[in-house]
Amino acid sequence: MIIRNWRDSIPYVGHESKIIWPVLTRAGNENADPPEVACLLGLSNFTRHVVQGRITTDYHDHQDKEQVYYFIKGRGKMLIDGQEYPVTAGDAVHLPPKTKHGVINDGEDEIEYLNISAPVEQ
Repeated sequence: MIIRNWRDSIPYVGHESKIIWPVLTRAGNENADPPEVACLLGLSNFTRHVVQGRITTDYHDHQDKEQVYYFIKGRGKMLIDGQEYPVTAGDAVHLPPKTKHGVINDGEDEIEYLNISAPVEQ
């Protein structure tokens, strides 16, 4: 059992422009810091993401994992398979494997969301 606050993790910039706080990660992750947060058995990761105002993240997909983005602050858009969708705090977005996606912050305020990823066998 692990209890961890996102404030205890060291953030990094991922996907070119997102600020990411790794809260929990997959068991066996050799890069986990501290090592005990590598505890997830079915999920790949549970992370907090922040996209600053007027920033668009890279447009990408994942071949072998599904993701859920749960927006907890702000509003903006998601580009999903070439189509834009409005998102706001309280929205949950499911992204199956091979779904191209990115976050568009077209406002001044930050967008904050949780990212939960899980491997999917193809």
